[in-house]
Amino acid sequence: IIVASINEKTKDVKLISIYRDTYVNIEGHDYTKINHAYSYGGPELAISTINKNFDLNITDFVTVNFSALTNVIDLLGGITLDITKAELNYVNDYSRDVAKINGTTYEPIKSAGEQTVSGTQATGYCRVRYTKGGDFTRAERQRTVIYQILKKAKSSPAKMLPVANEMLPQIYTSLSTAEIMTLLPGLPFYDITEDSGFPFENVAKNVNKASVVLPITHGSNVTELHHFLFGTVDYTPSSTVQEYSEHTKQYTN
Repeated sequence: IIVASINEKTKDVKLISIYRDTYVNIEGHDYTKINHAYSYGGPELAISTINKNFDLNITDFVTVNFSALTNVIDLLGGITLDITKAELNYVNDYSRDVAKINGTTYEPIKSAGEQTVSGTQATGYCRVRYTKGGDFTRAERQRTVIYQILKKAKSSPAKMLPVANEMLPQIYTSLSTAEIMTLLPGLPFYDITEDSGFPFENVAKNVNKASVVLPITHGSNVTELHHFLFGTVDYTPSSTVQEYSEHTKQYTN
């Protein structure tokens, strides 16, 4: 789950990953990991869960699968990634799995270092979570790939219309084709200026026999989230968020 905040005046973009194991309240399902929301009720429940737990007002979404991510990168001619020695074997293992899922060919990366990678290899890179940092580092890799996709797209503006026409049938989104097409001309002017992961201050604990990520505290993290996304100073969380914060405190104290 990645939330994008776009400043339409400056064209600055901020990305924040919501860690998949973040402990939240999902309507009709009590408290559990936030990644369950999409499986319980699709994008509608996922968005309402994010909005209620973090005082946001998200209305639009884009859902992609392994195939869509792989294809857009290949259509752009690959992206540049710096693969570390610690990541290399995992990237190759996951790339092999992605190729099997997508029914495509697989080319192993032979050595670490900065290099141009294919869509299959980049998608494999996005899935790595067994190096230092676990899922937190995996979320960081996903944001890196988005950054590199935007960078490559901006360097190849002539490709964007055919890429969009090819990709639109492969994604699930609340945006209409017309809305997406009106955004394309502005693409060269957008820049990802900041990115991070949420909750900012957290601890991993076992709650009801499940390993979850707990904000410390939920309320203070929401205040910091609004400052990060919108520049809001000293945001006061809603009563709903404060209620959630009181609930989670019992596991972090």
